[in-house]
Amino acid sequence: MKSEPKVIERHEIGEILAASFQGRDTVTCYVGSNSATPTASLEALTDVIEAGSPKLPFLKMVHLLLQGPVPYVNPGLQGRVMAYSIFSGESVRKAANEGRAYYLPCTLANLDTLISRGMKYEPDVVIMKVSKSPHTGEYSLGLSVEALHTAIDYAKIVIAELDLSMPFTLGQSVVDASSIDYLIQEGVKPVYAFDAPDFENLPPVEKRIGELITEHFINDGVTLQVGIGKIPDAVVGTIKDAGFKDLGVQTELYGDGLMMLQNLGIVTNRRKRANMGYSTTSLIMGSRELYDFVHMRASVQMRPCSYTNGTETIRKNAPFISVNTAIGVDLFGNVWADFVDPRRYYSGVGGQPDFIRAINDPKIGVPIIAMKSTTNKGGSKIVERHPAGISLTASACDGVVIVTEYGIADLRGLSVGNKAVAIARIAHPSVRDDLLRNVYDDPMITKPYGFTLDKIPYGVTLYQGNIPIA
Repeated sequence: MKSEPKVIERHEIGEILAASFQGRDTVTCYVGSNSATPTASLEALTDVIEAGSPKLPFLKMVHLLLQGPVPYVNPGLQGRVMAYSIFSGESVRKAANEGRAYYLPCTLANLDTLISRGMKYEPDVVIMKVSKSPHTGEYSLGLSVEALHTAIDYAKIVIAELDLSMPFTLGQSVVDASSIDYLIQEGVKPVYAFDAPDFENLPPVEKRIGELITEHFINDGVTLQVGIGKIPDAVVGTIKDAGFKDLGVQTELYGDGLMMLQNLGIVTNRRKRANMGYSTTSLIMGSRELYDFVHMRASVQMRPCSYTNGTETIRKNAPFISVNTAIGVDLFGNVWADFVDPRRYYSGVGGQPDFIRAINDPKIGVPIIAMKSTTNKGGSKIVERHPAGISLTASACDGVVIVTEYGIADLRGLSVGNKAVAIARIAHPSVRDDLLRNVYDDPMITKPYGFTLDKIPYGVTLYQGNIPIA
């Protein structure tokens, strides 16, 4: 008979870790992420760290994006605990930029290898959330699978919060009771839910980008990967009204937009060759309606991110359309998404490089970088050169398609000079002429034959719709 986890109180976490790792200098803890962040346990653990009793080894906290407060990144605790963040929100971002947390660059497809047996971040402890089926007694990782199975396999102690607000998701999210050592039932904070986007009233700039992508790249039967944010929402919103059918979903993050397409019968997953008949994702984040939708739903199934972002799985589901966004693009076609500049860390690379490199063959699909042409402060996101010293999520040798509200620059197969004029042509009008002139005047860049400043470059499709923007 399978053993059940021992029920404990949150305040016992410190005593358990102190007793289990007596004599150890350092302990690595892998934390469940995103909507299923185990906030109550993290707060209880931080209380122990701040009190200094019981005395704990130095804690390395490894995780993706954490929602809510992350108290152990507060100033003054870094001699006893440090965050090793693979993807960060506001509090961890601020801490990393002030030297109080580490950014650990890793794509989601490679996350399992980062924490596997014998590797530097092999976990000693896992802290996560689970839900429980009232019918079978099984446990589910609910909204966050990512690399938790690997972490559970190698960890010596697994602590789970039983969260009644979390849906029981299907697929590779089920965890047997014997894999969980300790279960916390009291004082658990609910999963993080967010208002659903208003797909009927999309912002004009984002809607133009959505229209361009839907018109030129979406067809019946394609498989989609889209993230969460105003631009992915706009893509989903324009797909909704375009009359497509039998789309598939294989994504790292499933949100309200994909649920809407599935509810409308636009997403059926009938033409997928891998996981035919159901959407596959590693993370779910969005509204309470979304969480109720995925509860016990066989047509949305969870998989580890090594699978959802794995090259082999992506290529099996061709034709594949991947839509991601970025902080900036330069005229060589370099793309960056985790740093604003070398002194300002922002988030993480996520799964963007996984999908870009998996569909680098046009016969497999289209890797799209969709972004507004300017920042919220009015600065151009298209620049001559990327900031020196930052990491790139796509380099000049990766064949990506750049989409702004002004048009499409399909960089696949273009020479350096042709890429430069194509990218410059879809920049904001306030900088477009200067960028084009700089390319034209640079003797080191071989321009396309017959290039003139007023000519639309090869690979460029300009926006021809009727949505005005300021």
